Amino acid sequence: MDAGTVIGGRYRIDDRIGRGGMADVYVAHDERLERLVAVKVLRPDMAMQADVRQRFESEARSAARLSHPNVVTVYDTGEHAGEPYIVMELIEGDTLADRLAHGPVDEPW
Repeated sequence: MDAGTVIGGRYRIDDRIGRGGMADVYVAHDERLERLVAVKVLRPDMAMQADVRQRFESEARSAARLSHPNVVTVYDTGEHAGEPYIVMELIEGDTLADRLAHGPVDEPW
């Protein structure tokens, strides 16, 4: 997805910050609430697979039911150009991979 694309009529895509097996994650600006969010977009090749699409939508519903300090908040879901997306709280900081690159982490972390 290109930077500057607006999805859902309000989320302006900025930079891609992650890529997983099924989806890409972007930083986006919520133009209605004037805040940064994370937008997880199912990749086109995956969106064409009914079982993958169903799993993605199930993930959004399950995550939206959770409320915990260690779980990101789901704000919204939708579809743009045939690609489902999930809008979530943006958490700034290192990834697990970044932390592990510096060696083992202590148990409390």
